[in-house]
Formats: sequence, structure tokens, C-alpha cells
Amino acid sequence: MTRQGNGQGRHSSVGSGRAGHDDDAEVRATASARTWLRLFLLALLCGVLTSSLMLPWKVLALVFSLFALASGVVALVKAIKLKLPRLVVLSTSLGLAASLFLAAGTAASVLLWPVTQTYEDCMSRALTLQAESECQDGLQRLDGLG
Repeated sequence: MTRQGNGQGRHSSVGSGRAGHDDDAEVRATASARTWLRLFLLALLCGVLTSSLMLPWKVLALVFSLFALASGVVALVKAIKLKLPRLVVLSTSLGLAASLFLAAGTAASVLLWPVTQTYEDCMSRALTLQAESECQDGLQRLDGLG
């Protein structure tokens, strides 16, 4: 009865419905940004953890770091668009830099597969510091390449 008495009727419910729709879209956009941020952090963590594995498994680190790069870019764009706190934007940017370095280093190891394989085999047999030093010298000389 009070709606009819004050003359607002249906117009007040339509206006509040639009505000509710805008709020709902903003909540969905924020949830999407959080999901992408979580995917980015998870992929970066998996990339870091798998980067120390032996060679056939080192390819996983490359895949994870490339996925971290892609999801990090999406997360950063969404964070900037939604005007999330500066700390989120800054930490995402730093994480993107870390995933870029991880991807580059892992890609180099995978591209130089024979050199990396020779180094890993040498290090697995090395029992002394001198033997480890010889393995590192061989890596610097690119032993196993051609």
C-alpha cells in the first residue's frame, strides 16, 4: 500500500534492478580477475618447482612458465581494468617478470638439450667438488653440442 501511496510504484523497482545488475556484473568481473590471478600464481609456482627436474621433465617447467605468462597478462589486464589495489598490480607485474625469466632459462635448457643432458649426466656421477667443477666447465664449453 505504501508504494501506491507515494506515487513511485514500478519505477523504483526498475532503477534498483539496474543497480543490482551492475553490482552483479562487477562481482563477476572481480571473481574472474581473482580466478586468473590464482591460475597465474599456481602456474608460476609449478614452473618454479618443476624447473629443477631432470631433462625430460624440464619441459613441464617450460609449459608451466608459458602458461604463467599468458594467464599473468590476462590477470594484469583485468586487475588494471577493475582498478584493483596497486599492490596487486605491482606483484602481478613482478610475477610476470619472474615467469619471463623462468621461461627464457628453461627454453634455453630445452633448446640446448644435448648440452643439458651431458651436464646432468656428469653431475649425477660427480662425487667430489673437483668433479662438479669439471662438469660446470664442460657446461661453459658447451660439451655435447655437435
